Amino acid sequence: MKAIVTIRPATSHDIDAVCRIDAAVLGSASREQELQSAIAAGHCHVASLDMHAAGFAIMNQSFFQQSFIHLVVVHPTHQQKGIGKALMLHMEKICPTAKLFTSTNLSNKKMQQLCEKLGYEYSGTISHLDPGDPELFYCKMV
Repeated sequence: MKAIVTIRPATSHDIDAVCRIDAAVLGSASREQELQSAIAAGHCHVASLDMHAAGFAIMNQSFFQQSFIHLVVVHPTHQQKGIGKALMLHMEKICPTAKLFTSTNLSNKKMQQLCEKLGYEYSGTISHLDPGDPELFYCKMV
């Protein structure tokens, strides 16, 4: 039987789970304050798999007044189960602007493939954000 993914806005009760997921992927808790702020502002959505937090995404309109998905993070034990795709599709569904942007590092081939699979168009590259790992930007008309 296939597991059911549900997505909902994160609440203060989700802070610990979101921070644990992020730390498991990032290898540190360095974004904890940023994640808490995103949750408090209503910008974070949590994906649950069989009632357990498995991933999250953060979107706001701080990118030239356009919607921008800042993070899509799926816990390593839940990757390759469609959770990242479900989060991206959810963000598209709730996106309040006509264009939805996101970005990923050149080294993140999985996210690049997901963007392409979901119909995002490559928009450009910015160097010098992460040394030696340029940021690739994508856009989709929603």
